[in-house]
Amino acid sequence: MVYPSSMVEGYERDIINSTHAGFGVRLVAFLVDGIVIGSLKAILLRPLAKLLGWDLSSYVGAPLFSIENIASSLIFFLYFVLMTWFFRATLGKMLMGLKVVSTDDKPLTFLQVVTREWLGRYISGFLGHLLYLVILFNPHKQGIHDMLSDTVVIYERQERLRDRLMAPVMKQNSTL
Repeated sequence: MVYPSSMVEGYERDIINSTHAGFGVRLVAFLVDGIVIGSLKAILLRPLAKLLGWDLSSYVGAPLFSIENIASSLIFFLYFVLMTWFFRATLGKMLMGLKVVSTDDKPLTFLQVVTREWLGRYISGFLGHLLYLVILFNPHKQGIHDMLSDTVVIYERQERLRDRLMAPVMKQNSTL
């Protein structure tokens, strides 16, 4: 959330507006999530296929629709949707001290989470994940998936500091 400069002054404004996580830290979190997802696939997919007698390379219509690709996609999207819905962060984000919040400071809705983590990640992942670079150029450090769902990724520790700094300002504004 970005607060107008008229509400706070000087260093407090810098602290309040610096809660947004940038590209680098989000990339590290995404790489950690990639390791987690790869591990989940190794733990779940191969043993399950062996148990059920599936040939993971078999497909319907085109090789793109192989059992392995479909199951891998489900694991990928379910991981992001469920982790964000229940914890507001994936394991990678937790490790980096980040979380996903709504831009209007209200609790995340399930529709926001699905839009961000399913539709938004699908679009952002198009063209070899190049669309994630939007985060570098957006003043609020939002990717396409964030903009579609009205969310932002923030540093959890700085959010607590921001809330403490904003409490007197918000209290003063409510009495006016």
